[in-house]
Amino acid sequence: MGRSHSSGVLKRKKLYISYNDSIETIAFSPSCTSNDVRELLIAVCCAPHNSSLKLVDHQGHLVPISPTLECNTPEKPYELLVTTARRDSIMEIKKLVANMGQIFERVVECNGNHEDLIKKIEYLESQLQVEGFQAIELEKCKNDLMKLKCKISDELSLTRVQLHVTTPNSAKRDVPLYPKYVLSGETIAYLKQPTFDMWNWEPNEMLALLEHMYTDLNLTTEFKINVMVLKKWLKAVQKNYRNNPFHNFRHCFCVAQMMYGMVHSCNLQNKLSRKDLGILLTACICHDLDHPGFNNTYQINARTELAVRYNDISPLENHHCAVCFEILADPETNIFANVDKEEFKEIRQGIIDLILATDMARHGEIVQHFKSVAKNFKWDDPTHIKQLQAIMIKCCDISNEVRPFNVAEPWLECLLEEYFTQSDREKCEGLPVASFMDRNKVTKPTAQIGFIKYVLIPLYETLCELFPEIEGTMLQPLKDAYVYYESKKLEDDLAKDDHNRNKTCQALLDEKHELERKLAGAEKTISNLAVVVTNSDNSSTKIQ
Repeated sequence: MGRSHSSGVLKRKKLYISYNDSIETIAFSPSCTSNDVRELLIAVCCAPHNSSLKLVDHQGHLVPISPTLECNTPEKPYELLVTTARRDSIMEIKKLVANMGQIFERVVECNGNHEDLIKKIEYLESQLQVEGFQAIELEKCKNDLMKLKCKISDELSLTRVQLHVTTPNSAKRDVPLYPKYVLSGETIAYLKQPTFDMWNWEPNEMLALLEHMYTDLNLTTEFKINVMVLKKWLKAVQKNYRNNPFHNFRHCFCVAQMMYGMVHSCNLQNKLSRKDLGILLTACICHDLDHPGFNNTYQINARTELAVRYNDISPLENHHCAVCFEILADPETNIFANVDKEEFKEIRQGIIDLILATDMARHGEIVQHFKSVAKNFKWDDPTHIKQLQAIMIKCCDISNEVRPFNVAEPWLECLLEEYFTQSDREKCEGLPVASFMDRNKVTKPTAQIGFIKYVLIPLYETLCELFPEIEGTMLQPLKDAYVYYESKKLEDDLAKDDHNRNKTCQALLDEKHELERKLAGAEKTISNLAVVVTNSDNSSTKIQ
């Protein structure tokens, strides 16, 4: 629940908006609608109502225009980007087309009937009536028409006019995409292995590998995905992962790659439907979208906007789902645009269920549910399939220790860096700090031993009940990692004992030296007293 207000009235939200190098302020009630917020932004930029608006935060991330926008400061305003329909350019193009019509009439008079040509131009005229072209699209279309006019002028004397028209569909603005890569047979085979080393691959290469997964599993055919839409969707997903030490785009790829490898290791491409495979892979890719680098515990204890919005119930996972479907809401990045409404509802619900399953607060519940069906698993039971999908995405989300040590250890360092950043902030804000996140208490072995023993090994043992074929490639590496960290902890403890023993010995030596110094001082004092006594005795003898 959010903070209460004594007045019983919702506090108005205040946002700072950067537009044309100036900072504007808007204020609205949290109970207003997204259209209300959009109207305020329209007022800020004085743009027509059919303008296209985009908001970008101070980190360059595209954010949705809604009353749930996080409050900001004048130093970190949201940047407002506006694209308006250029009516003057449209009118100019209309006049140009009208002039072209007169030229065509003269061409027809000189060269006979050109009905095909007229039909093409009429089609062009009708297409140019469409409002909402962006500026770059209008300029491209105008240039195409000018070239067309010059071509007609040059060919007026010919008996046949050949016209090649570029329709407005070709005026789509260019979208920066990743290069096309040709994957070798070795790479394709390696991509299916749990030993895959993702540290050797650049972001654009990882995008190409993700695209290959969709193609290899026939998901592009199943969902009728246009290749360019798939590329744009993957690029949009990459853009919506923050540059966190751990929860970043490389982690997204890591989870998706492990799922892809598990599908092949367990022959799931012949056991699950293409729809279920698509839900699995898509949920893996989107499961940590826009992760802020601070976990649910922090969100709830700090009463962040996400925690308030989602009533402290899996705030991060709910946010990941929301960002996932905001991306899919854009026609240019909707890979499920060609499936029917009922099927999309099933896909949407499946993805939501799997992303919510990655909340570690639900770990025990999900494992127990799967255990109850694992021994008598039915591949034709939708409930069993959903429980299998949930346990699989959990395995893949925390699968780093399945990989070779040289691949897994850097992930541990990244995770601890993110943990330490959170615990430092919690200390500054007076919030509870988990011991496994405290830089003054945790080490690599202590961070991993309990997690591997009580979480990872039981989780993978449960999955191995259904898929014994992965015991050697996935479960055994976890047991090896546990032995490694136990031996590492023993070494650290012995080194610590040696250090403590040396420290104790040094303290005793220091104490001995101090006593020797005091003894030497006492002996010197006694010697001096003896001299004084002797002198006193001599003086007494002389007096007598």
